Amino acid sequence: MLLLLIGIKNPRNMAKTNPAYLIAMVAIIALASYAGVFDGILGDRDAPESELIYPSDKETTITLNTGDELATTATDATVKWYLFDSSGAYLKTGTTSSGTSSFNVPVSASYDLIIYYDEAGGNDFLPKEISFTTASEPTQTVNVDLRKESAATIDKVRDPVDLDTNVSVGAGQTVSFDLLISATTSNAALNNPIVVMNANSTSVESIKITGLAKVDCPDRLSEATDRNLYCYKDTRQIIASDGIVTYTGSLKMDDSSAAVDGDVVNFTIIDEGMYIESDYRTAGKSAFMYGAEDPVDDSDVAAADSSTSSLTLKV
Repeated sequence: MLLLLIGIKNPRNMAKTNPAYLIAMVAIIALASYAGVFDGILGDRDAPESELIYPSDKETTITLNTGDELATTATDATVKWYLFDSSGAYLKTGTTSSGTSSFNVPVSASYDLIIYYDEAGGNDFLPKEISFTTASEPTQTVNVDLRKESAATIDKVRDPVDLDTNVSVGAGQTVSFDLLISATTSNAALNNPIVVMNANSTSVESIKITGLAKVDCPDRLSEATDRNLYCYKDTRQIIASDGIVTYTGSLKMDDSSAAVDGDVVNFTIIDEGMYIESDYRTAGKSAFMYGAEDPVDDSDVAAADSSTSSLTLKV
């Protein structure tokens, strides 16, 4: 408005003699007033960027519902959850109560959840990882079903022909056997079962389980003098409704050392669970590991090991 007045010696006289000038002046004053009101609504346009509201500052409330997948009726699962952003950085953790928990996260972003429960006293649930993306709604529901953890039962170790719990062996021979196992707990699952075999090192040269991968045996399992441990892993979950699962194996006797009559090969089934490295808040998702033991203290992190069953060697 000041620019329009430049060069005018007496604006009031101009308004009297020029109606168009008066109309222009009123329009400018009205526009200036409107701009002031508009600034008041939006806030200070010169405010620091940190004080401005952007869509990324909006949050949505996530309701996490956790249930027991294998239960015969709808059953809540009490579990721990750990939240990470899409890069794997740790964000927060919590525990469901009566199968429900809630937390807030920014909208229009992707997240990962690791959910499980492994505590003394049972009612453990196997680890499960899921991903979800938030929309712009103020609330969102994430439903997750988990499988209750089961130990293993060895139903029998036997000769595949006569079905007895002993096999006839001789120096240099390779003999076959069957191993029958199942999930111990009804409506639960055995996670990545590992067959552990303990044999006389002077007479048994090697042992194999067909179709399973040989893995290092956990350090927590002791190996006695003149005995060797062999471990083979099944990379799946066996649920109780699968019934008895049969593995076929073979053992090769040493070419020169005959077995002592009545010697045994001992069988145990262990499983895998999850352990968390102590720096998980800074290391993020990479600190959550799967295994048959926590390598820090060699402790068992999954279900209890099965009872031991034996295959007797007959000379």
